[in-house]
Amino acid sequence: MAGRPSRQRNSNAPHRAGGPSEIAPGVFVGSWRDAIEFEGTRFCVREEAPDDRFPATHIPIYDGSRDRAIVDQLDRLAESVSQARARGDRVLVYCGHGVRRSPLAAAWYLHRAEKLSLAEAYARIEAVRPQVERARDWVGNPENLEET
Repeated sequence: MAGRPSRQRNSNAPHRAGGPSEIAPGVFVGSWRDAIEFEGTRFCVREEAPDDRFPATHIPIYDGSRDRAIVDQLDRLAESVSQARARGDRVLVYCGHGVRRSPLAAAWYLHRAEKLSLAEAYARIEAVRPQVERARDWVGNPENLEET
């Protein structure tokens, strides 16, 4: 797609179809299916709370009624992931299919923790998980997301 940064594969985190994708050391993006077998701290960013099959912290990041990301919740998630990593935990951020919400949450984590622009953060995620959709392509009101 024109205008998108080139996708460079991160050799430390090869893409595996059907599995979580490592976007930073010990930080993974995935789907609810990936969460079932994941060993580590799980963060669910779906609007609905996860079922009780496995422990997960629920931090919804999208308000469907307003068609916008919830920046305060994205900040809460980024801080929670940082705290889990500081403890040495492996972390999975997941949603339903691992295509929209969890990549947005992971990009926001990279944006806050590593001071990357959202475009740079998404480029890193796309390098290991090419099926992701950037927030500007699915959030109807993305103006509350910083692109710096």
